[in-house]
Amino acid sequence: MASGCSKDNSGELRTNGTLPDIFPDYRSVTIPPNIAPLNFTLSGDYERTSVRVSGEDLEYEFNYQGKKIRFPVRKWHRILEKSAGKSVRIEVFAKTGRKWIRFNPFFISISGDSIDGTVVYRLIMPGFQNWNQMGLYQRSLSGFRVKTLVDSRVLPGTCMNCHAFSRNNPDNMVFHLRESYGGTMLYQNGKLKKINTKTSEMFANAAFPSWHPENRFIAFSVNRVNQIFHASGPVRASAVDMKSDVYVYDIERNEMLSSPLLSDKDNFETFPCFSADGNTLFYCTASSVKLPEKFDSIRYSLCRISFDPAARKFGESADTLISAAASGKSFSVPRVSPDGRFLMYCITDYGAFPSYNPEADLGLLNLENNSFGVMDSINSNNVESWHSWSSNGRWVAFSSRRMDGLYSDVYLAHVDERGIPGKPFLLPQKDPDFYRNFLFSFNVPEFAVKEINVTPYQIERSARSTRFTQVQSGSH
Repeated sequence: MASGCSKDNSGELRTNGTLPDIFPDYRSVTIPPNIAPLNFTLSGDYERTSVRVSGEDLEYEFNYQGKKIRFPVRKWHRILEKSAGKSVRIEVFAKTGRKWIRFNPFFISISGDSIDGTVVYRLIMPGFQNWNQMGLYQRSLSGFRVKTLVDSRVLPGTCMNCHAFSRNNPDNMVFHLRESYGGTMLYQNGKLKKINTKTSEMFANAAFPSWHPENRFIAFSVNRVNQIFHASGPVRASAVDMKSDVYVYDIERNEMLSSPLLSDKDNFETFPCFSADGNTLFYCTASSVKLPEKFDSIRYSLCRISFDPAARKFGESADTLISAAASGKSFSVPRVSPDGRFLMYCITDYGAFPSYNPEADLGLLNLENNSFGVMDSINSNNVESWHSWSSNGRWVAFSSRRMDGLYSDVYLAHVDERGIPGKPFLLPQKDPDFYRNFLFSFNVPEFAVKEINVTPYQIERSARSTRFTQVQSGSH
């Protein structure tokens, strides 16, 4: 019996016979050995709660007034340190009136695979309509500290998005500012500068970046995007690529490179992603249709083209990895695992912007044997999108609207060496009721091996400056 029960002379103990109903649901998840406490709230009307955590050579007991469980950070990390590669048993006891209820225990597996120390995300209003309140933030994964990278208080009237790092290291970082103070912000070698990525050959500025592993190149897509807001039906809004091409930016020469295969006027090309060795560029492509009338008929295939970084040249042909025509689905946002074995992507019924599609799921392509499929253990009955890999390839972060269909939140999941994911779990918060009261959506979670060493005021000064680097056209 929990000490909280035994100290109550007037209480009696009875076994409930069911698992405790907790929020967030952390039952039977696999977690890193360096994650913040998995605080949760017990559903129901309870005056007191007691939680026993036990495992091999350890047993801790925590007692609370009410039904919120907040584990002490130091003791929590002691539990994880002792239990790496093992499981712990969680027993929950709750008091209502004169009775203590004992729920059936559940287990949490603590992986031996650590997770990167930071996750960087954008906060935005769930309807994607309000640009006056948004920002990019970095959050410690071993604790609850959040720091602002840049937000609307610093740069009002500015849209901030598309943050990306080279191999999870924020010493090489790029992100975009649009509308007021627009431009691409490049941080490299300890220096932050603003660049104008639109050359004379391009119809718009660059977006959706992917770093080459040698840090010399960044792949971008150039998009002209229209938003469609629906008056009725299950889909609130859609984003439509009216036109899109793929370019690669040579940082050393300050030039944009492309190929006729990546900027075909009869096709849309978008969401580039370099392979782990840098010799291949993955991207998504679709045949053009009449837009915006037929926006829900456009479907993207997943393709690849070779890239020679020394010669700065693309291959003369492209391969289709997953065909939209053959599957009847659309594929977007390819992301390669750090070891180069797996390619994770989004699957939708149409289009290339999964956060707008309720049916959006995550899929995985095994690049060693070309097998692919839906990641059932990760997906839900609502949007899964904007995924990223940890630096060791054992964890993925993604945004999901599974909680209520409106707000997107960050979920984490373990992926084993075979590419099989475990049950995802919600990014832990200090207050377990945080998500029930928070009015912003989490968007584009990206792992970082350390904190970003740039302040909001450095970004503000660079963004507001009239000085910028103009990118030039290279080979095509």
